[in-house]
Amino acid sequence: MVAPAQSPIAPEMAFFSKGPSVQTGPVIPGLVRTIGPAPQRAWRMLGWIGLVFLVMGFVDIALGWYPLAFGNPEWEFGTISGSLNAFALPILGIYLIAASAVARGARKTAKVAALFMGILAGTLFALTIIFLTVIPMAANGVRGNALLTLGMQKAIAKAIGLLVSYGLLLIGGAVVGWTEPDEEE
Repeated sequence: MVAPAQSPIAPEMAFFSKGPSVQTGPVIPGLVRTIGPAPQRAWRMLGWIGLVFLVMGFVDIALGWYPLAFGNPEWEFGTISGSLNAFALPILGIYLIAASAVARGARKTAKVAALFMGILAGTLFALTIIFLTVIPMAANGVRGNALLTLGMQKAIAKAIGLLVSYGLLLIGGAVVGWTEPDEEE
């Protein structure tokens, strides 16, 4: 007698597997439950919500950069700090787009999201270089005032923490999105 086929996915973990067919309960030979149209529509909807978040976030950031004043350390410090504060929304948006693409098996969309995450990571790296060059000038501007110095130190610590966190999120997301396998794999 042949033993019944066992699912490679534990029933309690079936929700986390990818692909259009997911085992969602006990293994019954010959019976596979597939994801119906409702979850597919929900993932597609999350992708569109992600696109809206992405656009809204970048409009907010772009307004902070206008008018450009490169060469002014105070403007560079304030603008980069403000951009980092606003960066959470577009990063959430691109992650929603990527998650939607991975869940739906839309490999091209996942790759485009991954490429965009890689570009954003490179942009953050460039902003980090600029930010690190203006820190000494910004710190000199508040020297002698303990309250302003404390505020500046907090802003610098927050910005560095956000730069590192966003960079890791973007690089990780880019790797996952770019290496998303074809459905046949």
